[in-house]
Amino acid sequence: MGAGVARRGGPPRGTVIGFADADEDGTALPHGAERGLMAALPAARRDDFRLGRTAAARCLARLGTPGPVLADGRLPRFPAGVVGSISHRDGTAVCLAAADPHIRAVGVDIERAGALPPAAARLLCTERERAWLEHRPDGTAGPLAALFSLKESVYKALCALGVTVRGFKDIDCPTGGPDGLPVTGPVTVRGVRLETGGLRSAHTVLTWAVART
Repeated sequence: MGAGVARRGGPPRGTVIGFADADEDGTALPHGAERGLMAALPAARRDDFRLGRTAAARCLARLGTPGPVLADGRLPRFPAGVVGSISHRDGTAVCLAAADPHIRAVGVDIERAGALPPAAARLLCTERERAWLEHRPDGTAGPLAALFSLKESVYKALCALGVTVRGFKDIDCPTGGPDGLPVTGPVTVRGVRLETGGLRSAHTVLTWAVART
């Protein structure tokens, strides 16, 4: 998927993106502080943590910034001067990060394409988004997963800014994008304007959101 991001003009301007996969070598955590955090986690979460921090380390290397990436609760805490977001699904992790003073926050999410049942739209989507889904010629499964992923990305960026939303219906996403992706324009939530983007492969949806000054 990393090559696909590059082909589609991503990652967003001023950011870097990194991936890590469970079936590759070289995913050991480089920092003792990160290893300590991982050791304190339940065993079921450790692989995802390791992959996420490996993807983050690759972003930091591109930015020329040393780690570690620590934690504030369940949110990653990047080094001073860096904003970032991590997501993982089914043995793949992705990190989006920036060291640009004009970027206030970022969010990234990766999901299985078609993972959600159509009934989930009633819980996740606004009326306008549901109308868009109902008229998709390719069905709702793939576009719904993309819509959910984009809302996750927006939610993560908002959380990094300390902005709370009551639920995903408070996030009304742009629709009508290519390949069934609802990511064709900016979205404004609670007065915060975010640039959104993403891409979809046969099995995976990747989205991001960026809040600039």
